[in-house]
Amino acid sequence: YLGRRVTITPQEGTVLSWNGRRYAGDIEIKAGDGGLVVVEHVALDDYLLGIQEVPFSWESEALQAQAVAARTYLAWTLSRGRAGAGATYGFDICATDQCQVYGGLGQVEGADGPRWAAAVEATSNEILLYNGAPAQALYSSTAGPRTRSVEDVFGSSAVPYLKAVASPDETSPYVSWTLQIPEVAMVAVLRDADLIEGVLRDVAVTTKDDGDGAWIVSVVSSGGTETLSTWRFRRVMNASGPRVRSDLFPAERPDGRLYPQTILSPTYEISREWVIGNDFTTGYVPASVLYTIEGSGWGHQVGMSQYGAQAMASAGSAYDEILGYYYGGLQPSAEPGVLPDIVQVGLAWGLEEVTVEADGPYDVVAGGEILVEGALGGWTVAASGSEVLLAAPEGFGFPPSLTEFQDESHQNFGFAIQLVGHLSVAAETRFAVFRGAELIEVSDWVLQEAGRATFFWGGNVDGDSAPPGEYQFVLFATSLDGRDVQVVDVVVDP
Repeated sequence: YLGRRVTITPQEGTVLSWNGRRYAGDIEIKAGDGGLVVVEHVALDDYLLGIQEVPFSWESEALQAQAVAARTYLAWTLSRGRAGAGATYGFDICATDQCQVYGGLGQVEGADGPRWAAAVEATSNEILLYNGAPAQALYSSTAGPRTRSVEDVFGSSAVPYLKAVASPDETSPYVSWTLQIPEVAMVAVLRDADLIEGVLRDVAVTTKDDGDGAWIVSVVSSGGTETLSTWRFRRVMNASGPRVRSDLFPAERPDGRLYPQTILSPTYEISREWVIGNDFTTGYVPASVLYTIEGSGWGHQVGMSQYGAQAMASAGSAYDEILGYYYGGLQPSAEPGVLPDIVQVGLAWGLEEVTVEADGPYDVVAGGEILVEGALGGWTVAASGSEVLLAAPEGFGFPPSLTEFQDESHQNFGFAIQLVGHLSVAAETRFAVFRGAELIEVSDWVLQEAGRATFFWGGNVDGDSAPPGEYQFVLFATSLDGRDVQVVDVVVDP
């Protein structure tokens, strides 16, 4: 098939997978400038369940505050209209930290997932409103020890509910941090970013009081002076640093782990000093220039601090108190109908090839019509100019065939049995175990891809280990195009 777009729609009970993640909604793959665009069409609550912004083990009131902030940020994003990549590629919101981090079903299916699900349900339909419209509910990891006013970071107009406030008692490892950069490395990074000409003279920060505007970095070289905000300088260092000196950036934390980025926030100062060496064997005293960046926080630090919310929740504050503190007194309210039933999430763009898999049957839809109903296995979509090329999985259109099955049980399995063989095409499979005429066990249906196929029986009969003797395994495989049944005899040794 060649066309502009293909949509993979799971049938009831099926979950789609792409790029190692599981998703609750439909996955659309379409042609875009520079490659394929992958968009999930997901129900609103399922989208919120996939938000992965804080540990789900945190206090329930902190989780509820995060749920309201995430729902509000989505509402604000939708209310202003699609922008940036969303406008270019046709989706509502992206799945990265450029919007808010979304990872599908994986995390909520983990041990602490029910805690996040409970927070989403407890705050259902609640957002923050300002003058009747969704608030710009910005949030970031760590304030350490104070948030920033929005105009001091992004250079925008002041917003009454995005003002700097203290954020004490954060337990984040990024409340404060220090980065030391030898002059030769600083020069290499700044040259890569085209910020210096000639000899580097100095790099320094001009700080300002809350509300007085962005802090400014001055990069002074023999060719002139470049000035930029600390937020923009952070972006430059985070991009050029690891590219030019991956041995230094990101730097090592005091505990031996690496910082997540070269510069973590827009709140820092830079000092310059001469460092005298201790090698006197040449008769000279070696000296070099060292730049030290001392900063606090991680993220843009505007709006709610996530670690600050956790600190407040641990001290007994309710989620509405947390939100009111960080957002200038705003309180959760019923959303006024701006949120859709289905959210279009941009998972990725600029890709050459995409393979979507599933744990059950799904439909392949193109041009508003179903191309394949009840498909199984992984379908691949490749970029082909301004269109997409759809490729069926191995063996598609032929009935499944089970061959070459052997008992590959290992001693460590005890009385368990593992049968391994070949499956000609993706199919739903199951097995039945007999001892003579007695039916011992029937497994659930499981989807297996074409190729190596495995059937595993735990070796239990009525709660006890299977007695020695001969057993018969009946293996089933079924797909849209037919079915196959094979019988394998197995002996359980005493």
